[in-house]
Parts: sequence; C-alpha cells; structure tokens
Amino acid sequence: MNITSLVLRIRPETRAEAEAALRALPGVECHHMSDDGKLIVTVEDAPGAAMSDTLIAVHRVPQVLAATLAYEHCDNAVPITPIPTPRNLPCQEAQP
Repeated sequence: MNITSLVLRIRPETRAEAEAALRALPGVECHHMSDDGKLIVTVEDAPGAAMSDTLIAVHRVPQVLAATLAYEHCDNAVPITPIPTPRNLPCQEAQP
C-alpha cells in the first residue's frame, strides 16, 4: 500500500471545480480546505493506475496553482543496505 498526502493551493472560488477534477483521478480523496485556499488531498494506490501518473495528473488540474508533498508512506519499500566502510578511518581506529 502506498499513500501520499499533498497540500494544494487553489483559489477558494474554484474549489468545486478543483475537487470535482481531483476526485475523478484514481485514488484521490479531498479533505479539508482552509479559507485561504490550501486543500488537503490524499492519493492511494489504485488498481491499474501508477501513483506517479496520478501525482502528475494532480499537478495538471487547471485549478491547482501549486502542490506540496506533505507525507508519503510505502509498505513495499526497498530495504536499505549498509555501505561497507574501510577499517582505517581515524574515528574507527579508536574504537575497540
């Protein structure tokens, strides 16, 4: 499962059109909007739709003036493999 949260800037008077266009995108849900036009949306994985394609489509909605990534979660993340370090570094020489 992948989920992303975005803060979108829109003009408050275009809220209805913006939300209609955004909800038409796969996995997009609209949440709270502040009086100054900051709209919180979440994007979840959807069958047959890549998350990256949906995020690009959000940016292309005409009413969206700007988008900021607020949160991202990925269940199937690639594990981080430590990079081996040489043993002759000064800070490692002092350690037992």
